Amino acid sequence: MKILLIDPVVRPGSVPLEARRRIRRGIGYLGLGLCTVAALTPDDMDVQVVDEAVEDLDLDDRPDLVGIAVLAPTAPHAYRLAAHYRRAGVPVVLGGIHVSLNPDEAMPHADAVVVGEAELTWPQLIEDFRRNALQRIYRADGLADFRSSPLPRRDLLRSSLYRLPGVVQTSKGCPHGCEFCSLPPVVGLKPRYRRVEDVIDEIRRMPARTICFADENLYSNRSFTAELLRRMIPLNRHWIAETTWHIARDDEVLSLARQSGCMGLYVGFDSVNQQHHIRKLPAAGDVERTYIQAIRNIQGQGIAVMAGFVFGLDSDDVGVFERSLRVILEGRADLANFNVALPYPGTPLFDRLKTEGRITEWDWSKYLNPHVCFEPKRMSAEQLRDGIAWAWSELYSAPNMVRTAISTVLKLGWATGLITLRANLTLKRDCRLEAARLRR
Repeated sequence: MKILLIDPVVRPGSVPLEARRRIRRGIGYLGLGLCTVAALTPDDMDVQVVDEAVEDLDLDDRPDLVGIAVLAPTAPHAYRLAAHYRRAGVPVVLGGIHVSLNPDEAMPHADAVVVGEAELTWPQLIEDFRRNALQRIYRADGLADFRSSPLPRRDLLRSSLYRLPGVVQTSKGCPHGCEFCSLPPVVGLKPRYRRVEDVIDEIRRMPARTICFADENLYSNRSFTAELLRRMIPLNRHWIAETTWHIARDDEVLSLARQSGCMGLYVGFDSVNQQHHIRKLPAAGDVERTYIQAIRNIQGQGIAVMAGFVFGLDSDDVGVFERSLRVILEGRADLANFNVALPYPGTPLFDRLKTEGRITEWDWSKYLNPHVCFEPKRMSAEQLRDGIAWAWSELYSAPNMVRTAISTVLKLGWATGLITLRANLTLKRDCRLEAARLRR
């Protein structure tokens, strides 16, 4: 019995598929979601995983069952794939974050939909499928014990197609619960952790020398993070991860990060404005100065910083772009990422903006940065688009990229300087492709 699991590619029509694949191969990392679903599948079943962003899907193949992971921007394409297989008589299961948040939308496109985490749904689905008794919906009753989740079947994906194949996840969930984030409604606000010894054993067995932690926030539990990093020191690996700016105030954990091989952190600053919908901001004081100092504190330990900001929140006016860019330039962040506050369907932000009549885009495939899918509160949609374009052009101007490269070399050494320069050039190319898509 053969099961095909598909991670569909985002298909904005104006950007050629091969161009998007070059981006994915340049800065992409191996996904764990479907590899975990594969690990939950009985050994007597033949499982194939296809990441359509890096390899072609054989549409003439006729497996016994197809499972498709769906995100909001991939939903229209995923539904077309589902229709293709169903016309050929192959039953289709749809799952993933978008389906968990919008099961009623997905149900007409599938023979079964999965709501919630696969650990609590997939085994029963497979058992029913064997008995020819597939149900229309499989809904997780609560959250899974992450400590008992099987190791992902990374062997089912071609690691050579990814810049970062060594992906590890130590926790699920983030306590901050930001309004625009699609994860809390699915994985919860209370983080769940694996056993540190299990994570260390997994890393020790991996051939990759550079590890990418897939956690929503590696610093959500200080004691767990500190113990993990202490245990990683003897492994002699390099690693990168995502965290909030709060780690910058913890000299001990930053020191452990450096000793354990941290090369860089994606730091979620999100906004220079105070508002209750973002739960990661300082309670009082000069936010911009706090963020600038945070960047410098992290870099002071020899760790590169990629600063992440979200634009278009209700407290943002046209001055937010210049203020955010000032934080990046004065802090000398090595990399930066600007995103529109995309109101993904099913998130608290989407529900609120829909109630207020501010959703302006109903084609989920366009829910991609930097497309504006709603009417901002303190500026026009055009001002938001133009502001992000201006921030990109300033950030990726030749003089600034040269200054950033020199600064990184002086602070972090030639190797890190060259890595960040290459990453900045890749991000600049990505921005150009997205800008071209928006002009169509």
